[in-house]
Amino acid sequence: MDCVARGLAVELMTGEPEIVEDDTCVIFDGQCPFCRVYVASLEGKDGINKTGLSKVDGRSAPELVEQLADKGVDINTGIVLIKDGAIFQDAEALTLLAKQHSTSGWLVSLHHRLLRYSCISLTIYPILRALRNTYLRLAGQSGIEIGIDKR
Repeated sequence: MDCVARGLAVELMTGEPEIVEDDTCVIFDGQCPFCRVYVASLEGKDGINKTGLSKVDGRSAPELVEQLADKGVDINTGIVLIKDGAIFQDAEALTLLAKQHSTSGWLVSLHHRLLRYSCISLTIYPILRALRNTYLRLAGQSGIEIGIDKR
């Protein structure tokens, strides 16, 4: 069961929204082609997820987006990684993902090798976020909806 389903199960049982502590997942914008390609690069060469990493499109998981917003995390500011109950976002999430996931193919592998260094991730991430925001504007799409009272 992925982090969304398990988190919702905990919420249904306890009545309290909770991000599950023992799961690792990345939450991204599925409408962003840059985000989709990056998350797909975390899979093995044959496209099979051998990493144990749950990949969640934030647009398809409003409950998880709400849980994150309740914890002060705005999914629209960048990719989110939940690992061992800790929440990482933006360049920090990219750095951790790059350190934990090896890829094949020289271009993707180079990309992951570079992002392992936080100074490089911190430099590159604002450019990646600007590309996402520009693409969404040109495509006439909005950011991921967060509850009305959270904006």
